Amino acid sequence: MPVEHHMSDRDPDHAFLIATLDRFERPLIRYALGIVGEINQARDVAQEVFIKLSQSLATLDRERLAPWLFTVCKNRALDHRRKLKRLVPMELEVLDREPSAQAGPAEVMEEKELSHALKRWIAQLPDKQREAVQLKFEAGLSYKEISETLKTSIGNVGTLIHLGVANLRQQWLAMNA
Repeated sequence: MPVEHHMSDRDPDHAFLIATLDRFERPLIRYALGIVGEINQARDVAQEVFIKLSQSLATLDRERLAPWLFTVCKNRALDHRRKLKRLVPMELEVLDREPSAQAGPAEVMEEKELSHALKRWIAQLPDKQREAVQLKFEAGLSYKEISETLKTSIGNVGTLIHLGVANLRQQWLAMNA
């Protein structure tokens, strides 16, 4: 019986971890992918973030959960990228050159091309603009959460997002000229 009692003590933490995993797993993987450039590494990074979260429950400020998660994610991803640095650029170049295994209708190909172009354009943004755009549109963070994650003012977050989106719009217009 003591085991059941012990489990019920941990239920709120368990529920918090599950809810956090549901809400943030995919955005964290996408954010890490933008840094490491390889999906399995990005998944490893996200897993490490959740392990650290489970170890930090007692001291964590849950009001600042998102900035904490994305800061830890960035640090872990940068560690992974340092280890991978020599391999990743070559792998990405090879993947970009390989034709799609499944040739579909023209719309599917156009959509894939646009998706690849958008990813390329986002990757080419200056670091802070790229991070702000990813945190806003991929992770769905608020300006306040982004400002805490990037350690900058909310006003600067607005500027970074505005400049990033303007930059992407310019690329879009150039592609469709």
